Amino acid sequence: MAGSSFKWRGDEAMRIVRQAAINALQDVAESRILKEANDIVPHATGTLERSGTVSPFNNADNSLTISFAGPYAVRMHEDLSLRHPDPTNPISSSGRTAKYLENPFNKHKSTALKLVAVRVKSALDRAR
Repeated sequence: MAGSSFKWRGDEAMRIVRQAAINALQDVAESRILKEANDIVPHATGTLERSGTVSPFNNADNSLTISFAGPYAVRMHEDLSLRHPDPTNPISSSGRTAKYLENPFNKHKSTALKLVAVRVKSALDRAR
């Protein structure tokens, strides 16, 4: 019987899969979720909108964070009784809403999963 050899490259494959997945998630977070959140975040002066960020991937707990900062970011996100535009604030913009981060996240999570799959497959194909 003719001999054949096989070189196990499991560690390399795991590294490739992980990096491709992280890159895909980072791209969706920035180009889809945060972009859409910025379009609907309550807006008067633009401070809240400018505070939106996507953190670098955290390897310690395998997380990626999309956030808005400021003393009123949570209230503007969670308080469904607030009106946008605010009738008491003449500089607030229309077309804005509470749940400005949650709604885009929910809308794009299936896109994120599909992009991860495509990017992982592509990265593994290139590594052959």
